[in-house]
Amino acid sequence: MNDLASLRDKIDAIDTELVRLLNERAEVAKEIGTIKNREGLPIYSPEREDKVLRSLVQKSQGPLRPEAIRAIYCEIMSASLALEKDVAIACLGPAGSNSHQAAKNKFGSSVRYLFLSDVADVFREVRKDEADCGVVPIDDPDHGVANSTLDQLAESDLVVCAQIALQTENSDSNVSAARFFVIGKNTNPPSGNDCTMLLLRIEDKPGALVSALEPFKTLNINLSHFASRHAAKGSNDVFFFVEAAGHTRDLQMVDLFRELSKRCRAVKVLGSFPKAASSEV
Repeated sequence: MNDLASLRDKIDAIDTELVRLLNERAEVAKEIGTIKNREGLPIYSPEREDKVLRSLVQKSQGPLRPEAIRAIYCEIMSASLALEKDVAIACLGPAGSNSHQAAKNKFGSSVRYLFLSDVADVFREVRKDEADCGVVPIDDPDHGVANSTLDQLAESDLVVCAQIALQTENSDSNVSAARFFVIGKNTNPPSGNDCTMLLLRIEDKPGALVSALEPFKTLNINLSHFASRHAAKGSNDVFFFVEAAGHTRDLQMVDLFRELSKRCRAVKVLGSFPKAASSEV
């Protein structure tokens, strides 16, 4: 029992020091929030979040697992965001929905959530500055790609700034990963580990898609997560959605957009965002 009491005393001392350090960190976060608000900078910085979490996971020598480090710091960062500003995150309701759980996995418990009935409402609240960011579904193993999200991205000036993988269990008790996008008004700076979502508008005719994708092959740019939607009623065009490895700035440097513009009727960048961590997929 003496050993147990001694170990508990040691944990109490560590906890006391942790609380002191967390409050010290929070004071610095408040100063950062003041600067961001003064200079009109976005409160949420996905590229900074990604760099911090990757660095912490690399520095950790255990026994905490990487996903535990991420979960702990998700709440620490959430508390810091709430001190910087009254942060509001829009997502599909009700409380406890998959979209809400995905949003909490990214933004934690200290921010405010707005529960909405459809994807268009989420985009509207972010566009009107009623919400700082929105969380919308994009890939669901049971139901496929969320077409309503693709339609909104095609029409909106909002951009994808982060992605979230959420482990879900279906009716057969099989566990799979659903994917969600975080949408906002600002384009992220490079994190060093990014991908970019593009919309390619092409004519619906034989060979058009092969021609549109040729620059990716020529420039050795990896693609993932393909999807397509008809551009509009009465149009023969198709919106083709792809995710390319690299940040927008990387893709501009290799002249990808110039080459795509020769083969597509239109090219739209839907956002650059950090790739999902290996523990999230």
